[in-house]
Amino acid sequence: MQKFKRKSLYLALVAAVSSVGIANTASSAVHVNSNGLGQVLIYPYYTSRAGMDTYLSVVNTTSSAKAVKVRFTEGRNSREVLDFNLYLSKNDMWTGAVVNTANGAKLVTADKSCTAPAIPAGGKEFVNFAYSGANLEGIVGSGGDGETTSLDRTREGYFEIIEMGTITNTAIEAAVTHVSGVPANCAVVQTATMDMGVSSTVIVGGQSARANPSTGGLAGTASLVNVAGGTDFGYDPVALDAFAPTNVQNIWNPPGSILPDMRFADHTGVVFNGGNTVTSSWSSGEDTVSSLLMHNNIINEYVLDAATLSGTDWVITMPTKRYYVPVHNPALSTDATQLFSPFTHKFWLGGACEPVSISYWNREEGNVLIQDFSPPQAIGGTSLCWESTVMTFNNSAVLASANGVNVPVNFDNGWLRMSFSATNVLVFNGQDDANGDHHNDASHSMTSLDDDTYFGLPTVGFMVQDFINQNAAPGILATYGGNFNHKYTVSISEAN
Repeated sequence: MQKFKRKSLYLALVAAVSSVGIANTASSAVHVNSNGLGQVLIYPYYTSRAGMDTYLSVVNTTSSAKAVKVRFTEGRNSREVLDFNLYLSKNDMWTGAVVNTANGAKLVTADKSCTAPAIPAGGKEFVNFAYSGANLEGIVGSGGDGETTSLDRTREGYFEIIEMGTITNTAIEAAVTHVSGVPANCAVVQTATMDMGVSSTVIVGGQSARANPSTGGLAGTASLVNVAGGTDFGYDPVALDAFAPTNVQNIWNPPGSILPDMRFADHTGVVFNGGNTVTSSWSSGEDTVSSLLMHNNIINEYVLDAATLSGTDWVITMPTKRYYVPVHNPALSTDATQLFSPFTHKFWLGGACEPVSISYWNREEGNVLIQDFSPPQAIGGTSLCWESTVMTFNNSAVLASANGVNVPVNFDNGWLRMSFSATNVLVFNGQDDANGDHHNDASHSMTSLDDDTYFGLPTVGFMVQDFINQNAAPGILATYGGNFNHKYTVSISEAN
């Protein structure tokens, strides 16, 4: 996919946001739903490494049947490894698990809800088609990218679930609704001729098969479970509401299509900034989603107590990075690729490394500023190089990530602040901003069509830590795990 940036011919009129808050803007602006319900769910991490399985769920909390897209992407360069359509009847819940295979990972499920295609009884293995083959320059979403083509890349990453529309055709709704625990007839939605899109001419039961607009109400969970280790790191996905534009009938796409994705979001987003809300207009859906997830600081704790053999990892995922960062082989004599805000480096062997700064404190206010990760990246300085990077402390490697980077710390416990504040980063061909402006160098910022500047990078994630009670009595389980969402700060310079 090639990314095109241009200024809109006009700016959409944006209604003033009242002091009541985001609730009054939900019908017209994409936002993060702090209550955990939405049209889109972003799950920051899955893994099948080191004896872990990732168990996942999605719940339709509404009284309308829904068509949703489920997409898994590997963690190095967000290349798709599996997607399919899922049809949820009203109040339905679907569950599955990502488990290890001899070469990579696969999805397994015992759930009966309808998917298209149907998931085999033995599960569906993840594939490397989107990151193998000849190296392709630019923002293309497929082909070689300078990194390994091994299926090992599929063992960790992140996934997203996107509502494509509600099902109002009574015959299709009846087909996906459970009778004695099993959908009545999944073949109806699995047929190759099924089309629920905006231009569909398919008739089922005497009615159009077209889906109606999305209404939200999706919820979910994920758990990183290590049965042998006795740990379970459970988390909630980030929920985006009012995702699809209100003037769009639906965003349904057939199984086998990589669409819809974050580019289908409405072009107006609203975020909290201190005690106020900021509503901004964007030229593309991915810019809207990025603005909702922009943070200039990530804050969380760490524990490395020797007495409990504790370890700590941070998951930091940038779920829109794939729309901004081109693949470029630095050995080529020419570079025709274009980088887009808010990212500052292009992707090749070793990733696209974003520089960050780190300060950490112990529990008694002792402070250290980290200059480099260990070992330092080739570009120098502290860097996060992958779409999903796992930052581990003192090589504790709780998640055993192959996309990890180590942070050496001097204190056994405390808290840490990671800042995204890079400026004046030299990059060939410069950096194109979201408002259409071109910069000769790159920075961690993105400016809207109405000249609101958001500072930082779009991130989601959480911290995991484990403990072992070495003094437990024989026969008593002595391993424990904890999971805590990151805390963030937001920095937005609003236009006058």
